[in-house]
Amino acid sequence: MLPTFDLLDLQPTDDPLRFRFDATKRLCTPFGFLYGGSGIAASIEAAERATGRPLQWITTQFIGTPVPDDAVDLEVSLPAHGRATTQAQVVASVDGRPMFTSLCAHTQRPSGDGAQFLRMPEVPPPDECPSMSEPFATVLAGTFFDHLERRLAAGKIAIDAIDNAQTGPLAMWCRIPDHRIGSAATQAFVADIVPLAVCAALGVVPGGTSLDNTVRVIDPEPSEWALLDITAEGHHRSIGHGSLRIWSQDGRLLGTAQQTCIIRTSHHTR
Repeated sequence: MLPTFDLLDLQPTDDPLRFRFDATKRLCTPFGFLYGGSGIAASIEAAERATGRPLQWITTQFIGTPVPDDAVDLEVSLPAHGRATTQAQVVASVDGRPMFTSLCAHTQRPSGDGAQFLRMPEVPPPDECPSMSEPFATVLAGTFFDHLERRLAAGKIAIDAIDNAQTGPLAMWCRIPDHRIGSAATQAFVADIVPLAVCAALGVVPGGTSLDNTVRVIDPEPSEWALLDITAEGHHRSIGHGSLRIWSQDGRLLGTAQQTCIIRTSHHTR
């Protein structure tokens, strides 16, 4: 049976290719819109339920912005369904207005002999790392921040990097209370952090809006804590780019993610 991410509370409908979830405050940012990681996780779970196969890859383009208490409809289509691999598309809408769309690949091939070609950075364990400083000067309680614990393992981010740009390695331990990180949906939920890394590299007040986000699942065996090994790669025309690797506590590469975002600070204050 495929894992479920209960935080989403994704609901089936009479159509096996249609699902719905409410953009509750716990899935949203402190600024009153759906957290991108929540939307991607919902696309993943809808696609996995529709195909019956675990997700291997997803790329999501953000078109609109659901706000708290919006009912978000997810429609899955299956343009290719083979003996072991399925290609899926998920379109999310609110009252018929498109919000985001995801392209997905799924496989049920046997795992076979795994191989890993990279090594996790050497950082202190989670219990020796400080909690990440609050990234925004606003009330975080009740939002997705309540469901994501993050501890800084290397570098600086958020308010600590303002006017003191981050250089060198940046890594962060994270965990989701009551959920282990490994499934595609949980990896997507924690991986939406590149905008903060780009702002830290620029030394500016945190603020960004995702244009797209891609997650590739390598090893879904879950871990209580996951290490995000984050790289801010570039910034031009107000667009930031970056990537990250997701590691388990025992050094397994769980997955990778790449993200493009609009860097903006107009709605944030110090």
